Amino acid sequence: MARIGKERIEDLSCKCTKGDIAPFKVMEDCIECVWCGNKIVCKPPIEFVLKERCKNCGETTTFIVDSLGTKICTKCGKF
Repeated sequence: MARIGKERIEDLSCKCTKGDIAPFKVMEDCIECVWCGNKIVCKPPIEFVLKERCKNCGETTTFIVDSLGTKICTKCGKF
């Protein structure tokens, strides 16, 4: 289960990991993987995280829902 903090989100999927283990730093206009620098453009704060199959990746991965209600895959960055 992901942990959402004001400046950091723990346990998300990323293109650099297998599984939901990546930490992301919350920035002004995106979240960024601490390990590989993968940026996911969004509008923080992040409201919640969910897990489902991404149509673009073809994998079960984590999605964030930002303050605008946009659901974004944390592995590929697609809506």
